[in-house]
Order: sequence, then structure tokens, then C-alpha cells
Amino acid sequence: MAYEIVWEPKGAVKRFFGRVSDEEVLQAGLEIEADQRFDHLSYVINDFLACDGFSATLGTVDEISAIDNAAALSNSRIRIAVVATVPEIVAVAEQYAASPMNVYPTRIFASPADARKWLGDSGSTA
Repeated sequence: MAYEIVWEPKGAVKRFFGRVSDEEVLQAGLEIEADQRFDHLSYVINDFLACDGFSATLGTVDEISAIDNAAALSNSRIRIAVVATVPEIVAVAEQYAASPMNVYPTRIFASPADARKWLGDSGSTA
């Protein structure tokens, strides 16, 4: 498993590290959406700064977008921040943000501080 989830009072941080597969990104999302705390989240931060590689297909991006779209029926208030600097990860994040199936406001940042500023959260654990 190349990720960890850190739960915060208003959100969740998914930290990915090492070489991350599309299946791991999908699994991390499903883990959050299946948790009883999901209904009360206002943000999710996807932190890819510790990644040294990433594999994802457009099909996986569409699958994640469709699953998130269904999850929005339970909680439509979430905003998603992606923290990444590796070009291949940024490109996949841009595909997700632009997907017509994505219903969550999504932005990409180079630092967790910038992501938290956009989210309006000064959390101390990410």
C-alpha cells in the first residue's frame, strides 16, 4: 500500500508515496467514501509530493470521477486539492479536474500550504 489516510476535523488527507498505481489511488478514494466520516467532510487533500512515479490511465481517471460523482449524492460539499509537482501526476490531476463526471471543485497546487489556503483550512497535520 503506497498511501496513508489522515483524518482531520473537517477533512481527510491522502498521502501517497513511492511508486503509486492507479489501483491504489482508486482504493484510497473508496476507503474515504466508505467511511462514516465522509458525510461530514468539507475537503480532501491528495498529497503526491512523496511520489517518485505514477501510473494511471484515462479509463481509471474516468472511473474515479464516476465513483466520486455517485459519492456526491451523500456529500456534495467537498472540495479537492491535489498537491503535486511531478508532471505526469499533475497531468492526471488535470484530467480528473476537467472530467465532465467530476462534480467536486478541484485545484492543483505545488505545496500543502497553498492547498490549505485555497481550502480555508490551516490544519496542522498535513
